[in-house]
Amino acid sequence: MIEIAVIAGPAGVGKTTVAHEVSLQLRTASVPHAVIDTDGLDDVFPVPEDQRRLTEHNLAHVWSAFRAHGAERLLLTGVYLHRPQELEWINRATAADRVVLVELTAPDAILEERVARREIGSGGPSQLERTAVQAQRLAAERSSNTMLVQTGDRSVSAVASEIVALLGWSLRGPGDTWV
Repeated sequence: MIEIAVIAGPAGVGKTTVAHEVSLQLRTASVPHAVIDTDGLDDVFPVPEDQRRLTEHNLAHVWSAFRAHGAERLLLTGVYLHRPQELEWINRATAADRVVLVELTAPDAILEERVARREIGSGGPSQLERTAVQAQRLAAERSSNTMLVQTGDRSVSAVASEIVALLGWSLRGPGDTWV
């Protein structure tokens, strides 16, 4: 069974950091999985007119290679992956049996601080503006089947543990298998 956790949220909320911590927890428990940040699937210039098709193509190929090496679960990160049109190409590219939407949130002040700390180049000011717009759009577009996880002032490991529990990817006991 192919299961995907789609982790969405504005820039600076911790999607990549949290996904890597979830991965560490899954590795510790010997759970086959992969992590893909969609930003790396279509980072090309000039931006093609069929960027979504390129992203889908790249996801299909990378996921196929990971599946061939035993991955059964996928942590997929991206800002707007919760949108129906995004979920369509994700499903086509992965043939997932189960897709769970997780949206990470944080107060605006924390997002601003994280982005300011991370974006030290010339793109910093424009990224701060994009992050504010992203947070507003995500809140306006949120569906009832989205699991909200607050990152705020919480530790990365606590956030990741909450996500693992929400996904149902937890050990039942010593020697038991993951469900």
